[in-house]
Amino acid sequence: MSQKKLGQHFLNSIYIARKIVNFAKLKNEIVVEIGAGKGMLTREIARQARYIYAIEIDPLYVSALIRKNIPNVLVINANFLNFDLTSYRNAVIVGNIPYSITTKIIEKLVRERDKFLRAVLTIQKEYGERLLAKPDSPKYSSISCYVNYYFNIIKGFNIPPKFFTPAPSVSSMLICLDNKELPFLLEDEKEFFEFVKGVFRYRRKILKNSLLNYLGYLPDYLDKKILLKRPEQLELIEFFELYKNLKADNISFQKNN
Repeated sequence: MSQKKLGQHFLNSIYIARKIVNFAKLKNEIVVEIGAGKGMLTREIARQARYIYAIEIDPLYVSALIRKNIPNVLVINANFLNFDLTSYRNAVIVGNIPYSITTKIIEKLVRERDKFLRAVLTIQKEYGERLLAKPDSPKYSSISCYVNYYFNIIKGFNIPPKFFTPAPSVSSMLICLDNKELPFLLEDEKEFFEFVKGVFRYRRKILKNSLLNYLGYLPDYLDKKILLKRPEQLELIEFFELYKNLKADNISFQKNN
């Protein structure tokens, strides 16, 4: 399978690889690397980590990595999306991940967040800006709410396209997803974030009209002040309070395709 088909862009800079490792703050820890590729980052991680499980989907790169014979690296031919993290608890996840499956990887990390310490990821810069966005900013979206519910998101630094081969058409960003105590408990996390996503489909309408479009009608007991806000202005806790009020009235939430 070609690197183009896999959407891989390989680091070509030792300098950037070392900056990533420094940001990851590895202290003799176990690392699970997503998409080890040609092994430039793997080799630098190996200088700081106790042991690395280097996950790579492409058999050609798996063979090349094995031939490098790095003592504290075990190369595993697998798709990270199907990889069970159960046996690698308290590892640090590190990866330069394909842009096309960023959301799928983050959803997996959310599901298995109790199995690792933190995740240090190189992602598309625009996607990173959405994760870091605050309410009432253009980049703020349902994915901002979703990821910030589970993780503290720490920005590392931006990486220009020239530091990858082949060079992507956009810049990348290094971030850290650090596990945190949940801000509030949800009985049905999936339903809540479906609700947030549904309301965000009408992000620039006032909430009154957003809910009318999403639910098909407007309950008359909702706070009039909040109904004048737009979805993109709501804090996560405000979405939660709104959701609780609607849930108490047995509102049926539409699924988003």
